[in-house]
Amino acid sequence: MQLSSNSFYQAVQYLEHHPESIRVKKLIFCICHKSWQNDLTILNGFSMESLVKELISQQETLEQLTLSLYKLVKTLNRPKVYAGVAKAIVEQLGPIYRELHQETAALEVPTNPTETHIPDSSVLLEQAVRNLSNHPETARIHKLIYAITKNSWENDLNRIKNYGLKNLIMEILEIYPDYNALKQAFIRLVNNINKKNLYIAISKVILNQIGGLYDNLQREEEILSQNNSDSYSTQIIAVNDRNNHRDMEPSSASAFETSVIDITSDQMVTELKQVQPTPAPSPPKPTYDIFEIRLEIMQYTNPLRAKILLFSLLFHPWDRSGQDWSTLRSYTLDDLLEQMLQSGRSIAEIEGKLYNMAKSLNDPDSHLQAASTVVEAIKPFL
Repeated sequence: MQLSSNSFYQAVQYLEHHPESIRVKKLIFCICHKSWQNDLTILNGFSMESLVKELISQQETLEQLTLSLYKLVKTLNRPKVYAGVAKAIVEQLGPIYRELHQETAALEVPTNPTETHIPDSSVLLEQAVRNLSNHPETARIHKLIYAITKNSWENDLNRIKNYGLKNLIMEILEIYPDYNALKQAFIRLVNNINKKNLYIAISKVILNQIGGLYDNLQREEEILSQNNSDSYSTQIIAVNDRNNHRDMEPSSASAFETSVIDITSDQMVTELKQVQPTPAPSPPKPTYDIFEIRLEIMQYTNPLRAKILLFSLLFHPWDRSGQDWSTLRSYTLDDLLEQMLQSGRSIAEIEGKLYNMAKSLNDPDSHLQAASTVVEAIKPFL
């Protein structure tokens, strides 16, 4: 594990000179050594650099680190104060974990610096294909990717697989060189499909898996621009010059599970506005910090119960099936909270539905308490 990058030393310097550097050390020390330490003599015997190295070696992922910090902060006498300190640690170490993840994913990279970006993309693409192929919803994933690239819906899975998932993903990168353009295309497509909530979850899985490819493409363009290389510029220019994002065209398919309707219809325009609201003269909503909202929820209730309730409201009622658990694992609590806050639902609607769902689950009292916690956490921002 290489921690010699600029990101590492910048993070150490930032945390070392943070106004709450002592509390930073206390949190890191406690996670690393499994005990709380108030003795400054002992704390000062450890450098910030050594503590951060130890922390990263123990907490293998950023998600694991974040959860460990949340659990620790919940037990402290001043959780709100330490929540801000924990947030600073997560924000500073985030880039380091992302770099470590990229190094692990890269496997073997050629020594020629002008070629390093090519194997990186290949490895990321193979990972995405493997993960999506092994996903429990791989059939629907194939159908959604096919539809976004071919402008039509295909129910024959064998025909879709003849194209090859890898080829279809490469085609996505060509048609939608901009990640945000791809997200918008998925929104338009999913809003025209029956079982919309299920396909929202599936599109999220796809976007999560191929997002790294877009980051890599951006790095490739920067390298190509710096080197002024003509050998690969044709490929990049061909990608960037495609401004027609091939929106889904009207389909004559009847109203089956996977039918597609005319995206130019008034109904569709309304739905798109609900999902992706355009700037309006209405007063802006208060800004929120997902980190703090999640911390408040985790302080007062079981986060898994909160995830199940949010999942039930955003997608479909929880039935404890293997498929539901699999889909739920593809979302973090942050993802579900973000979707809830951006859904356009009123607090009254959210509160009523959460409480009704809580009553229908096992151990309704505990789920009602979780519903109340979620409502109180998000209410100021709706």
